[in-house]
Amino acid sequence: MGTELGLVVVLYSIYSIMRSASPDRYSLAMGHAFDIERAERGLGINIESGLNALFVRHQWLADFGSYWYQTTHMLVAAGVLIWMWRRRKPQYRMMRTALAIVMLGGLATYWLYPLAPPRFALAGALDTMTVHPVLFWGDNATGLANLYAAMPSVHVAWAFWCALTVVLLNRSKWKYLAWLYPLTMTFVVLGTANHYVFDALAGVVYTTVAVAVSRRMYGASRASVARVPLAA
Repeated sequence: MGTELGLVVVLYSIYSIMRSASPDRYSLAMGHAFDIERAERGLGINIESGLNALFVRHQWLADFGSYWYQTTHMLVAAGVLIWMWRRRKPQYRMMRTALAIVMLGGLATYWLYPLAPPRFALAGALDTMTVHPVLFWGDNATGLANLYAAMPSVHVAWAFWCALTVVLLNRSKWKYLAWLYPLTMTFVVLGTANHYVFDALAGVVYTTVAVAVSRRMYGASRASVARVPLAA
């Protein structure tokens, strides 16, 4: 298990380094942000500014969002991986591979489609994790991170992966409560002005496609996998 977790950490480290190395291309990133905002406004789903104002008005909500954003991303995913390793080992490699595919897809998008987050592109938007820093966000926001890699939201993608894994591989009647995790993560990444609604939706799409691709790679006809249909 230690080796497997180490592999995931190495993959995420490589992902972080490559993400920071992707070109910023400020003008292009801002242009894409305006396109995203215009499209969301046309669909009536441009809720980022309203949620961000809510976080700015309520310090406790901003602090909650900061802690949630910074701590659950890795901890919950690690917990799900450990649970699969111990209780659902036949499906472990398939779902771990899906997580790797999500990261690769995100990296490709950061290079091809730089996107400035709401905190840079929307008038009046504030990154509450920078205004009221907790834990280590101050260094993360101004360090090696690519500031124009908003699409997709990998935080939402990983949260959706965690919930999907629990729902698909758990027989408990309480398993559907797992969907509260990606819903809360979406609320947080929008409220802290780090992502758009489209970024969150992209995270869900990337994860869904990644799981489908991984199922095919490992052979969905195998008894250990076929017993858990995607539509479960």
